Formats: sequence, C-alpha cells, structure tokens
Amino acid sequence: MKDSDNNIVVTVAGTDFAFAPTLSDHNDYLNSVMPNDKVGPARTMLLRTIDKAQKEALVAVLDTVPGAVVQIHAALSSAYAPTIEISVKK
Repeated sequence: MKDSDNNIVVTVAGTDFAFAPTLSDHNDYLNSVMPNDKVGPARTMLLRTIDKAQKEALVAVLDTVPGAVVQIHAALSSAYAPTIEISVKK
C-alpha cells in the first residue's frame, strides 16, 4: 500500500515497514539478479529503500525468518512495479 508520501508500506507479522524505492533501486535490483543469486540483490534493495529508522528492525526479521527476504521483496516489488498489459501484433 502506498502512503501519502509515496512510500510503500509493507506489513510483516503485524509491523508496518515503510519503503521508498526509486526507479534506480528497481533497475539496480534487476541488473544484479543472477541465476544463482536472487536473495542477495533482494536483500540489498530492501535495505537501501527501508526507512532508516526501521532498518534495524527489518534486519532482525530478515536474519531470523527463513524466506522473509524474498517474500518481503515480492510484496514491495509488486506494489512498486505492478504488472502491465503488453501485447505484440504481427
């Protein structure tokens, strides 16, 4: 969900985390994803875009909950870059 400052708020286990991704953050993530490394770039994007006051709390979740990095990133990414309809005509 986007709040009034265009931050994206992701609720994780009852805690709201505010992220402020930019196009550059999103593109950097896409450019750094490798076949054998998807978690690292996702974690980096989360830590770059989280509200600085919440970074420590987010790190605690990422370091203790298996799969949290990918799940939180997926929620953030789908809110920031929603699917658009694209078609190709011959």
